[in-house]
Amino acid sequence: MPGKSKPQSVSREKEPRDRLTDRKRASIVQAAVEAFQQYGYFAASMNGIADAASVSKRTLYNHFDSKEALFDAIVEELKFRVERLPECEFDASRGLVEQLTELAQTEIDFFTSEDVQALSRAGLSRVLGEPDAGQQVDQRFFIRRVTTWMKQAQASGCLLEADAEFAAMQFVGLLRTFAFWPIIVHGEPPPSGRKRNQIVAHTVEMFLSRYAVH
Repeated sequence: MPGKSKPQSVSREKEPRDRLTDRKRASIVQAAVEAFQQYGYFAASMNGIADAASVSKRTLYNHFDSKEALFDAIVEELKFRVERLPECEFDASRGLVEQLTELAQTEIDFFTSEDVQALSRAGLSRVLGEPDAGQQVDQRFFIRRVTTWMKQAQASGCLLEADAEFAAMQFVGLLRTFAFWPIIVHGEPPPSGRKRNQIVAHTVEMFLSRYAVH
């Protein structure tokens, strides 16, 4: 089984009077992430999560009235981390290979990080047993920055006209096939630097063979 890990809380700018409440909330979400990884979403208990977070059941329910609400918080944390990724604007003065390589490296760095792996395992523990829950997660959000780059590259005439969102899904999907799912599903270690470079190079080559304007 994959090793369980915990996401490190990301600091957000808050008023001092809110900090204790924020710390409690973050502690609860972290406890839920660990519980969902260890026991699975359906077997994890709210009482156990409260104990692990060192808060009372009343405090827990003041923040989250159900495990569904905790699942939503985990998804929101993932989205928050996506929003913190650097902007990727298409630059007509730079080559496609260079830009796509940079884009791919950022994506792999993101979804192979321990924090994102922990949040992903916790979220998947519900989705695998309750597929309808997965339908509530907007997957387009997680490839939005790549989709934006694709649209800009198409507008410049460097990429063939196509569904930019679909192209972005293909690009990110290739990366995840070799650098995300093996870690999540098979418990493999993150790819080495050499393997990562190989994944990126082949992904960029395959993508451009389909979409580049020749």
